[in-house]
Amino acid sequence: MTKFRRFNFLSLIDPLLSKAEGGEARLIRHRFVASLILSVMFYISVLAIVASFFLPLGEQGLNIVRAFFIVSGLGALLSIYILRALDRRVFAINTFIAFLGLAILYLALMTGGILSPASICLIIIPAVATLSIDSRAGVIWGGLACLFWTLLFVMPYIGVEMPQLMPEVDDHMAFYFCIITTHTFIAFVALYYESTSKALRLNLLKEKREYFYLANHDAHTGTINRRHFLEILEQEVARCESSDDSFCLFFIDLNDFKKANDEFGHDYGDQILEVFSRRLRHRVRAVDTVARIGGDEFCVISRDMKNEADAKRGEQRFDLILQEPLVLAEGSYTLKASIGWAIYPVDAKDSKTLLKFADQSMYEAKRRNKAATAL
Repeated sequence: MTKFRRFNFLSLIDPLLSKAEGGEARLIRHRFVASLILSVMFYISVLAIVASFFLPLGEQGLNIVRAFFIVSGLGALLSIYILRALDRRVFAINTFIAFLGLAILYLALMTGGILSPASICLIIIPAVATLSIDSRAGVIWGGLACLFWTLLFVMPYIGVEMPQLMPEVDDHMAFYFCIITTHTFIAFVALYYESTSKALRLNLLKEKREYFYLANHDAHTGTINRRHFLEILEQEVARCESSDDSFCLFFIDLNDFKKANDEFGHDYGDQILEVFSRRLRHRVRAVDTVARIGGDEFCVISRDMKNEADAKRGEQRFDLILQEPLVLAEGSYTLKASIGWAIYPVDAKDSKTLLKFADQSMYEAKRRNKAATAL
């Protein structure tokens, strides 16, 4: 069955964004800013069209609407250019907010000052700044909005007459329309901000998990790496010390791995490590820990093995794994390995000494294997 790819409307604005690298989080933030600017301009365009063709504004009223649209449009174009060419998201949104604020202030000055319904729309400015940048920007732009309101309020008291260049309209309807417009716009931005923040949180969580996995696992085999293994070993020693428990640490070194790696190539050697580590993980219990601590060295923490008899049974289990040929792309390969082990707290009571004891036990097994091969 053919699978159709989900269409993302936000991808339509990607050509307006900078091509600089920055990950998915950067793309989500830039899309939010660009879509916010375009949404505001679309709304203002609809208002301008309705006002121009369906309202009896007269020539002066039309000129005010046109000036408001031109200032807002210039701010939008300049902001998109900054976002596209300079890759400055915060600078772009501040530029747009500044032009939008000036356009609203001009509209209020031309239509009655503080008594103009347009003055209500200044509420949009700090709301947009807070949601699109941060709370500090919201406070700054909120202070500027209060300054504009104060200016509009004081001007009539100092002898500056506020012009009313719009024709007489129903004041109740005008205020109602501006209030609804302002709240609708803020609600739209808030909902958009919430969806964007959710996407960013999910993306951050995903990246955090990926970074954690990469930091604690071997790239070739997917097993735990040496650094993380040493942490787990210390934690296991601390657990057993407090609970009077014990466990077995196995140290496995693949024999003749370097020879196979040099003879057939690194890709062949990587396949051996991948197949062997996968088989090793599948044959141990879920509570056990498998780690690659060196080029051809693996360690296994077996929590259900408490004594020497258990350790010998575990060694036999690993021998059975080694006897099964590995199925590789180039053919089959039979592994040989030297296995050493140490039991906590019988052989050592700290992680460093325990690992050293298991390493020495492995080298003793390697010497025995070489001696048996020589005979």
